[in-house]
Amino acid sequence: MKNILYIVWSDNNRLGIPILDEQHRGIVSIINSLHYFIQKGRGEKILQPTLIMLEQHIHIHFETEESLMAEANYPALEEHVLLHKELARKTENVSREVVIDKDLNMMLKFLKEWWSDHINKEDRKYAPFVRKIIDT
Repeated sequence: MKNILYIVWSDNNRLGIPILDEQHRGIVSIINSLHYFIQKGRGEKILQPTLIMLEQHIHIHFETEESLMAEANYPALEEHVLLHKELARKTENVSREVVIDKDLNMMLKFLKEWWSDHINKEDRKYAPFVRKIIDT
């Protein structure tokens, strides 16, 4: 078997906001589980349950982030919410394409790019605001 993990979690991925860090780790776990089954040749079998789990996790995660950002009076909340809506829409579109085309690697690539760009770039912008309200 090649690489068991598609994305390796490290302390560099942490925002310092425990609930969000755990949810981010959950997203990584879902991505890595899909990768594992693709490597085993069973990706198609696990795809649908993975997409359902991912959709549910994203909904809970975005709700948590948006709630914390609102509580912290994050000035770019509206822009971040729009990013979440766009990301959810893209995830749905890619999911549909993957189901039709059976291109599981497209889903992995999309999810990894999402992880890299959104979580490690966009989420870092609000983190200092939220850390202030959780540290007090």
